[in-house]
Amino acid sequence: MILKDYQIKVVEALKIFFEEAEKQKSALAQIDEKLRNNFSYVDATYNALKSSFVDRPKNGLGKTYPRFCIKIPTGGGKTLIAIEAIRKYQNLFAKEKKGLVVWITHRESIFRQTIENLRNKSHIYRQLLDQCSGNKTLIVEKGQPLRKQDVEGNLVVLMLMIQSAGRTTKENMKVFQDSGAYIDFFPQDNQYDEHRKLLEKILNLDFIPDNLFNRKIIKTSLGNIIRTLNPLIIVDEFHRMFSDIAKETLNGLNPSMVIGLSATPKERRYMNIFDPVITGKDLLEEEMIKLDMHLHSPTVSNNWHEMINNIKKKQDALEEEALKLNANRGIYIRPIALIQVERTGKDQRGNNFVHSEDVREYLIQIGVPSYEIAVKSSEIDEIKEKKLLSEDCEIRYIITKEALKEGWDCSFAYILGIIPSAKSESSMTQLIGRILRQPYAKKTGMKELDESYVYFTKGEVGDVLKNIEKGFKDEGLGDLVQNVSPESGPTGSRKLKTKIKKEIKDKYPQSLYLPVWVIKNGKKYRQFYYDSDIKPKLKWEFNYAKWIKDEIFPTLDKRSIAYEYLIDLEKRTRQDIGEEDTGIIEIQYLSRRIADVVENAFNAYDLAQKFIIEFKKYGDQKKLSANSGFITEEIAKKISQDKYAQEKAIFERMIKSGELNLAVSTDEGMGYKLPEESEVYPDNFNRFGLNLFENSDALSMNPLELKVASAIDKKEKVLWWVRNIAENKKGYAVRGWKKGRIRPDFIVAKKGNDNSLEMVYVLESKGEHLIDNPDTQYKKSVFQRINQEKIKEIDFTHLIKFRLNKEFKFELVEQGKEDLEINKFFNQ
Repeated sequence: MILKDYQIKVVEALKIFFEEAEKQKSALAQIDEKLRNNFSYVDATYNALKSSFVDRPKNGLGKTYPRFCIKIPTGGGKTLIAIEAIRKYQNLFAKEKKGLVVWITHRESIFRQTIENLRNKSHIYRQLLDQCSGNKTLIVEKGQPLRKQDVEGNLVVLMLMIQSAGRTTKENMKVFQDSGAYIDFFPQDNQYDEHRKLLEKILNLDFIPDNLFNRKIIKTSLGNIIRTLNPLIIVDEFHRMFSDIAKETLNGLNPSMVIGLSATPKERRYMNIFDPVITGKDLLEEEMIKLDMHLHSPTVSNNWHEMINNIKKKQDALEEEALKLNANRGIYIRPIALIQVERTGKDQRGNNFVHSEDVREYLIQIGVPSYEIAVKSSEIDEIKEKKLLSEDCEIRYIITKEALKEGWDCSFAYILGIIPSAKSESSMTQLIGRILRQPYAKKTGMKELDESYVYFTKGEVGDVLKNIEKGFKDEGLGDLVQNVSPESGPTGSRKLKTKIKKEIKDKYPQSLYLPVWVIKNGKKYRQFYYDSDIKPKLKWEFNYAKWIKDEIFPTLDKRSIAYEYLIDLEKRTRQDIGEEDTGIIEIQYLSRRIADVVENAFNAYDLAQKFIIEFKKYGDQKKLSANSGFITEEIAKKISQDKYAQEKAIFERMIKSGELNLAVSTDEGMGYKLPEESEVYPDNFNRFGLNLFENSDALSMNPLELKVASAIDKKEKVLWWVRNIAENKKGYAVRGWKKGRIRPDFIVAKKGNDNSLEMVYVLESKGEHLIDNPDTQYKKSVFQRINQEKIKEIDFTHLIKFRLNKEFKFELVEQGKEDLEINKFFNQ
């Protein structure tokens, strides 16, 4: 393998460092033992090399050792430099072909990938290590047996993954737990003198005390083995292992040296940064990264369908170039698009958020085979067993929220599509780095395959550019910025079951029943459903042809065209490349977009045909094509408005006719009663005394919900309150005229002056940034409509001995006005 120029500079600097360190250490060994402790070979090395390193750590034996970080941006070849560091350390400093190297990583994907490459004897990494060890290299991971003779006869690379080393203590880490896999490193249990001698030599070994006989037995732990062998420690993402606790843990392993690798190391006043520093410009000059980067603005904001269509067109175009490259030069590249969505959880679909399954289904609709699509999230990992760089892999689209933001490497990723708001989305800054690495670390010579592409749906170009700039900094490419225009709760505890307080259940049972919309059919009632009671009554008879002719076509001259922004790395300019030809509006695409609204493929296709007829009448087809995204969005918006108006009108007619009623009922299949038992994370402070349940779920609340709950819990007139359970659709929900349910945040029972039940409030808390959005305004309209209705009591059994409560108010509580509005409700 031929090293890049910047890698050669780093390796040469390591060579000089190790040679000087070995020279100073050997010189120190010649000094009288009584004087030796007054000197440090480490300080002498730093002075000789004129290195102003501020970090001067001591290991668990009280000896100073070198600890420094090599700055390597994303795509710079961290693993290769780590291998070269091990080789130079063994050859020039340790002067041994054997010994122990501890390699610490923080990400499962990097951990497994590194082990796989190091164990593969045909891989260059393993071959380089074998050259260093004389073909005696062992790759071991925690949990595998390790014998003393393994270390005495081989170069052993011990791979560890310590995800939370910076936030925990060594006592909680498994490497320090006793194990029978390492017994031959230590004296037998009954050899007490040998245990004592070893403990006197290595003072920080963990041991098991025998207080009865005042003896100590050394633990046969992996951590203790490491302490006895004074290893070289390689730490990936070193900035994550630089907290006080993490540094103490490293010191306690008695390293002879620690070499860290990081794209974003700490400042030099805290961390020793090894020179020469690798910069983004170094990678750019060596053709290691995909730049320039092209930023595509949306024709119409918040239209993720259009973005997905444009991404597919780009992927198809890149695929065509990749096929040419493979045919002409035998270089295989399969361009991959990463699409960032708003939700990925299995119970998080809906509520106006774009879910991974929404995108998957849409990709399939527009012709992408299902086997080319994979979802990567904390719950679903459809690429775990795939080797994305293999020609046998067929994945071309990866959908994620933030699971790929770190510790993931696939140089075939070219395109990033961002559905969340670019202004508020922070994880996209880390996703930027996933599309920067150039396949095979070398430019192809084909412009389209040597650059990267970013698409977004929400926000302004400036906001996206800020996130891109931050993403470059997070990937260690900050110098290019100037050129770039089991179930566990918050405490780790498991949920526990809690019941409704007995006094509430006994004294106020009527308060536990909540209103729902029901359909009256003769003398019978049933639940109201959108799909059966509103959707079949929708008609699509509006004269859309006249509307598009009168309202849309005249505005096309005034429409701005979508532009592609080139992030130019040579100049500090952001130039417009020009108009983007989005193609003639196709009936298949238009009908799919309409079908998203009307939810009927036949109606959608019929409407699309009528629009296409009008499009053909328009004189300037080029202008029509350039405005296709805008036109399609306006059509979908108009049909949505028509749909909303129809839905509300149908809803009102059903109420007026007496067909639709708001009712409380004891019938389990029709009405709703608050569950008598719930599951919550235990709140040891028991901070809410008026909660409906014996234990509240305070630990699951967000800051706004906590503030509202605290305000409610202080009111004298509050009888009880409960946070509505939204998970798994078990909580209370009320319907309106649109599809979907409204799940309020709180239910609160208010008592009168005589302590009787006066009213039950149903409250929805909203952040100030959401108060004016369409979803909030819809909920407000539904609440107002509910508050106008008289509630019926429906009891088919006639067995209950109390009358159901029919006094309810549905209200929105705005962030910043919590105290004011809660006072208004409960101080009257």
